[in-house]
Amino acid sequence: MMNKDEISKENISDTLLDVIHTFSKVDRKNKDYGIGEPLYHSEIHTLNEIKEHEGIHITALAEHCGVTKGAVSQVLKKLEQKGLITKEKDIRNQSRIILKVTAKGETAYAHHLEYHNKFKKMVVEILQDVPVDKVTFAKDFLTKIEEKLSHL
Repeated sequence: MMNKDEISKENISDTLLDVIHTFSKVDRKNKDYGIGEPLYHSEIHTLNEIKEHEGIHITALAEHCGVTKGAVSQVLKKLEQKGLITKEKDIRNQSRIILKVTAKGETAYAHHLEYHNKFKKMVVEILQDVPVDKVTFAKDFLTKIEEKLSHL
């Protein structure tokens, strides 16, 4: 038979899994990032990587995203068709293609940042009246979970 402490710890685990699942469902929904058409999760996150690493090439992008060059190439084709990125030959290495975000891509990127800022604001509001030591505990707890997840 479990004591109250063990049950509480299991409840936290279940609640954390529920939060992760709900966040994943919300984050993976197709969204219109201010460009008049929805983008898939993989598209906006790939666009984000290109924007944050302007002039990146396909191989490096695949490494950043943790996927194959083939998978990245498929997403890039969609982003290019939607007018969000351009592909250009690298003047220093003609066999390499570098990627850049278009003005339309900049709009989607800005809206994606707004989406993340809404999430940050929500968390700050929830923690507004929480004592610093409890916030520190929560941060440490979540950091440890992230570290352990990366080794599963």
